[in-house]
Amino acid sequence: MRKQNIFLTLIVAFCFVVVIGIWLMVRTELRPVTFPEVVNAELVVGPLHKVRILTPQELQVVQKWIKDNEKGWGPLRRNPPSTGDVEIRFNQGINEADYANKPKDQRPYPFTLVLWLGISQADWNNQVFYEVIDHNESKVYLKKCSDQEFDPLRKLVDQYDYERTQFP
Repeated sequence: MRKQNIFLTLIVAFCFVVVIGIWLMVRTELRPVTFPEVVNAELVVGPLHKVRILTPQELQVVQKWIKDNEKGWGPLRRNPPSTGDVEIRFNQGINEADYANKPKDQRPYPFTLVLWLGISQADWNNQVFYEVIDHNESKVYLKKCSDQEFDPLRKLVDQYDYERTQFP
């Protein structure tokens, strides 16, 4: 074998070992985002944190949105300027005993979608945070939505009048 072939083989082997090493280190973090079963939901809107229980029709809209947007979530890489404009809190106050016959990974647990309607800063428009506390572990995922993707959630909030915060 010529020296050039040996050198190229060593470089390719080194690159392969580095890629495998990185993959083994981060593969536990590269899990798809999963949403639990939705049992109930409440909408928390505006600076006064007005709470409203979602109607069954509104709950179906949100469930459809979740099903249509299971992909494209990533980790939160920077802190937002505030806590968001709207929260949709799911599975609040459910009785764990009602779901004891289901496997643990199929039981509903509380989670929150935090919506950015564009009031705080323009670069956070149409962003959704998925905050989940599962097995005493808290995780936050972020999805940047197009206007068309975000529209069902915006309509859910905008159909009711509430006091909006002022621009900073």
